[in-house]
Amino acid sequence: MKWLMFSMLILIASVAVALVALPDPGYVLIGFGKYSVETTALVLLVVLGLAYVALRMLAGLWHVPARVHDWEHRRHDQRLNKLFDEAIIELTEGRVERAERRLARLLKSKQAPVQVYLSAARAASQLGFDDRRDKYLKLAQQRHPEARIAVSFTQAELQLSKSQLDQAQTTLTRLQTLAPRSEQTLQLLMKLYLQQQDWQRLRDLLPALRRSKLLSGNQWQQLAVKVCREQVVEFSSADDVDALKTGWKQLPQVVQQDEGLMTIYIEQLMRLGAHKQAEQLLAVQIKRGWNQRLVYLFGDLQAANVTNQQDLAERWLERHPQDPVLLLTLGKISLRNQLWGKARSYLEASIKQQATPEAYRLLGSLLEEADEASDCYRKGIELIGQGMPETAPPAADNKLTQADKPGSVKTMKTAALPPQIGSSQAREEKFSDAE
Repeated sequence: MKWLMFSMLILIASVAVALVALPDPGYVLIGFGKYSVETTALVLLVVLGLAYVALRMLAGLWHVPARVHDWEHRRHDQRLNKLFDEAIIELTEGRVERAERRLARLLKSKQAPVQVYLSAARAASQLGFDDRRDKYLKLAQQRHPEARIAVSFTQAELQLSKSQLDQAQTTLTRLQTLAPRSEQTLQLLMKLYLQQQDWQRLRDLLPALRRSKLLSGNQWQQLAVKVCREQVVEFSSADDVDALKTGWKQLPQVVQQDEGLMTIYIEQLMRLGAHKQAEQLLAVQIKRGWNQRLVYLFGDLQAANVTNQQDLAERWLERHPQDPVLLLTLGKISLRNQLWGKARSYLEASIKQQATPEAYRLLGSLLEEADEASDCYRKGIELIGQGMPETAPPAADNKLTQADKPGSVKTMKTAALPPQIGSSQAREEKFSDAE
């Protein structure tokens, strides 16, 4: 179409020139020394046109080698792109071995883009060939030095996916120098510290994660609670209550307000014998919001004034008369107060609402002298046989701490019965023998 339009324009121009020149073709005289050329203006124009065309043709012939080279380069690129597309399709569809073979063929060309090297490394990693993965990444850095940050990101990601934590840490240390403010660096560091369970470094990373907006507010809160939960357990591992309290004060205020984390802190305080502070915290937290897990811990609390402890729990009963955990708690507190009648009533009411092995064991211990204990022991054993643990404090009513099972920290002993009814050790041995 372009040539057709060009030919039409030439034809129209020729007709126009002929119509103008035929009546008077003009006269042209060119002299140079002893030589002179005479012709008409029309002939001169034709000669000039032919000379222009000839020069253009010569120039075209001069550029033929360069144009052939460009054509071959474009054809090569098209072939590479086609092979790369086919390899990516196979990799996506799960044909990883074939995809790696295609990608390896592409890598024979030094013109292969960096995406080919990274895709080949991913394919080799999926197949479990870490040596080939590292080889592809090394080639990528050699042939594309400008892409060293992207290559390092891919390397760290693949190392973390294979739990090669030492290698990943080395790679991320290099990335902290190359791209210290990159969100990708922060994300990979977060994954590394989580796999290493390095809670202190992860806690140091929390402010940067919050500023980067890499995590939503809820995701950051969950991560912060998880980190601090593990730290609280670590604080108490030395059996030093002062270290636990100091570590708790160092936690961010927003994290301290988490109900599940507060529950773990109270459990550790009780485990280390700091019952006075645990009692204060339990009273405040239960008043703030009803939580069966905290109510259960209140029953295990060795309060300085057991009478006040029972009065407070009975005031809660006015608002929660059918709560099985509160009834069990009152039963244990009544046993410590040697209120045998109340203890029996509360334990029987708790079993009526929700039967548990612990409630049956405590009631059976209470009824031993009345020869009514065997039925309680039998029913408790039946519940254990159904998979219910002997002591089953309810999980905290908090989505962030549903994974905090009672076994995750040292479980508190149940309320000890008075010596008038028999030793606690003897009752537990009898319950185990019956089982």
